[in-house]
This record gives sequence, structure tokens and C-alpha cells, in this order.
Amino acid sequence: MNNKRPRGQIKCALATLVLACWTSLASAADVTIAVASNFVTTAFKLVAAFEGETGHSVAVGHGATGHLYTQIVRGAPFDVLLAGDDERPAMLLANGRATETRAYAVGRLALVSREPLTRKSAAKALEGKTVALADPIAAPYGKASTRAMERLKLDTASFRTLLVINIGQVATLFETGNADAAFVAASQVPFLDAPDVFDLEELIPGIPQHAAFLTRAVGNEAARAFWDWLATESAQDLIAASGYDLPEQ
Repeated sequence: MNNKRPRGQIKCALATLVLACWTSLASAADVTIAVASNFVTTAFKLVAAFEGETGHSVAVGHGATGHLYTQIVRGAPFDVLLAGDDERPAMLLANGRATETRAYAVGRLALVSREPLTRKSAAKALEGKTVALADPIAAPYGKASTRAMERLKLDTASFRTLLVINIGQVATLFETGNADAAFVAASQVPFLDAPDVFDLEELIPGIPQHAAFLTRAVGNEAARAFWDWLATESAQDLIAASGYDLPEQ
């Protein structure tokens, strides 16, 4: 007896399960936000401050920006997206799933390792090592990592690459000792026991991160309040203190 299910049915079942989880999350709060993995720690700080000031409740879902975009397109009940790039918010605006977008942060990429690295020494130092990075298709920081590797002239055949879904998983691989080096968000560095941190700002100047106010949130006063609050000095100070640059207004 063949118990195998067609791959399409499995994907459909998983998508349905994920949407059910998001729906359950959304029903428990006034506002539901989708947050890129690199920004999730900062997002929880923002949510705590917003809830304290306004009394509104906020539910947070997080993951790779590309995956969050897909879930939104499939009907996940998010009100606001805090993306890890500017591309997905623009796409949501273009396809009518968002009513407005704006920049909220500029991220930076760093290469953490267990021995000193420089632009000149990286290629040789990483030979035979294990290097972790996020999926460049789903994760903006993964895409930036591949650009950094090109500019460092790294030969990917000379080391083992661990490709994972999002930047949060990258940090976990490094912290647990399963990677010798990892391309992470600069905002993650203070939480890592990293003997060496190579700031890649000269190679990757900045990663623009935009937010989208989603169409389903129109008429939701709490969602509008959160959106407006993100532009306040209180929110901007928290973002800057978490290792992000602020976008030019």
C-alpha cells in the first residue's frame, strides 16, 4: 500500500496549518505584526513600550521576510509587516495588499568568527571551516551575505556552507558551536559570544528595512496607533539603541 502523499498536498496542508496558527495568534490581540527575524528582539522591546503607553495588545509573528510575504499573500491575518528589506513592502503596496509603506531602520551585516578575520585574511582563514548564512532567497540578510562573500572573494568550495531559513537560526548555529563563522545582523552581535566581529559595513553599506501597513488593518484603530507610534522619538530611540541606523527622513 502506498501511503505517500503528493508533494503539492503536503505543501497545501502545511500552508493551511500555518495560516491557522497565525489566525489563532491574531484573535488574541488588538494588533498582529509580522517581523523579520533580524528585528524580532527589537520588535519585542517596541511592543512592550507601545503596550505600556497605549494599553493596546500586540501579537508578534516572525520569520524570514520572504516567508512572511508569502503568508501575507495567502491571507495570514497580519496588520503590519516589519520587513528585513524594502522590496517586499513595495510588492505588497503594488499588489494592493498594503496601503502604505515607509522606512523604519537600516540594518548592518557582520561576520562573526572564532578567530580574527580581515578583508585580506578571510579567504585563507575560512578554508576548511563551517560558515553559516541565511537563505538568500527568503532572507534579505542572506542575500546580503552572498554579496559580501563575493566582495571578499571567498571560494565557497573551500569551506562548508550551512544554509538555514533565517538569520535567527544562523546566530543559533554559531552560538551552539555548530558553525565556525556566521553572517549575522549587527544587532545580534551583543547577544553572541563571538571572539571576533568583522563589521562588513564597507562592503555592504546598509540594509534598508521598510514597514508595510496592510490592507486588512484599515479601520483598525489599534493598528493605526502602532503604525503612527513607530515614527515617534520613543520608538526611534529604541531602534537606534538596538544596533540599527535610522533612515533619513
